[in-house]
Amino acid sequence: MAAQQAAEQARLRDLGEILVDVQPPGRQCPKCKRLMHVRKTFGHRGVTLAHGSFHAREAEYVCPHGCSERTADGRDRRALVRRSPEVASLLLPRSTIGYDVLAHVGVERFVRFRRRDEIREDLLARWGIGLSTGEVSSLAKKFCVYLKALHVSRAKALGKALAADGGWPMHIDASGEDGRGTLLVIYAGWRRWVMGSWKIPTENAQAILPRIRETAQLFGAPCAVMRDLGRAVIDAARTYIASLAKPIPNLGCHMHFVRDVG
Repeated sequence: MAAQQAAEQARLRDLGEILVDVQPPGRQCPKCKRLMHVRKTFGHRGVTLAHGSFHAREAEYVCPHGCSERTADGRDRRALVRRSPEVASLLLPRSTIGYDVLAHVGVERFVRFRRRDEIREDLLARWGIGLSTGEVSSLAKKFCVYLKALHVSRAKALGKALAADGGWPMHIDASGEDGRGTLLVIYAGWRRWVMGSWKIPTENAQAILPRIRETAQLFGAPCAVMRDLGRAVIDAARTYIASLAKPIPNLGCHMHFVRDVG
């Protein structure tokens, strides 16, 4: 099986990059409904697990009658231009790398704890995708950014799931890393979900309290707080609970207590 897979990958590499001519789904202007004209054509590479390496040739269309649209910030107007959404859905912005490659690197790095060179060798052996170890590191960092954005975008659905449990106990723990600041983690105890994690410079209430409020605002107020025995975490939890209309239990972790007693 491995030999057959290797042979297929070798055949794909021998074929070289496939040229794909990409056209938008509709050439009508969404405003005036008239036929849009080609403004320019351009080519670029793309690499995905699903399609391998390919070269896409896209056409950019513009309304010849001057229809315009507002920019994302709403402050200005620009000519109404349309490109193919298919390529944009496959590749990262301003990159030749596909989203599926990004997801694969992230899972291998943070779920399976594989080294950069292992991920690089696996991509080359299984999919014929050649990346440097530096590119693997860059994709791993981007994976964290996209994962955080996905987590925040699903905050409403996650909050509903926590509310259906009858609420959620907010577990708070801050662990110092030698010379590297402090890692603060907020955890939904019953679900065993990490609701947020942050690197903060030092363990102090002024750095912890905004994160508690941010998490409660995103996912709903907790039904209790369970925290370690650090003075900063205790002060931050007390301040947050004092701001609530209805007080909730402020609990100390027994495991931390027993460990401190020895």
